Amino acid sequence: MTATLEQATPALLGLVDLDLPGRFTKAEIVGGSAIVSPLRFIHNLTIHRLMSELDQKLPTDLLYGSDVLTPFEIEENEYCPDIAVVPRIEAERNGSICKPEWIEFVFEVVSPTTRAFDYGIKADVYARAGIAEYVIFDPYTREATRLARPSHGKYALREVVEYGKPVRIEEPFPIVIETAGLPVDPKD
Repeated sequence: MTATLEQATPALLGLVDLDLPGRFTKAEIVGGSAIVSPLRFIHNLTIHRLMSELDQKLPTDLLYGSDVLTPFEIEENEYCPDIAVVPRIEAERNGSICKPEWIEFVFEVVSPTTRAFDYGIKADVYARAGIAEYVIFDPYTREATRLARPSHGKYALREVVEYGKPVRIEEPFPIVIETAGLPVDPKD
């Protein structure tokens, strides 16, 4: 028997009663393992500023969501992207699960504990799912890495943009994301 997204219960929904220390507020399944990570002010502030920019620039038929459970059925991965841009009609249904095929593009903000996943396995999974653009915002290196043009399970384009310069997204529509006001880690 094959389970579809509507029939199957994602594993993370079964972990709602998991007793984690308060500092661990985000959980994802990466490669079959549950990964929990602490959220920091820099992480939340970056997401807030990116969302504020999207509020002004997204076409009216699109909205964004944050931390909405996105299971990748053929993989052992269930992600909660920091920001996923989806059709407005899907976002307004207010579901608890986002289908990968709805996602127009994804933004992730690096945390020290998620660095390897954000730059590694997540990039490959998003490319295999055909997500047009994946941008990783890294307040620790002060760079944004834009991955685009998925082809054969990998992104064909990898562009690193220093904070202070704009990130230019091409697909599914052109949009420019300013990085000059994004927070950076104070440690040098």
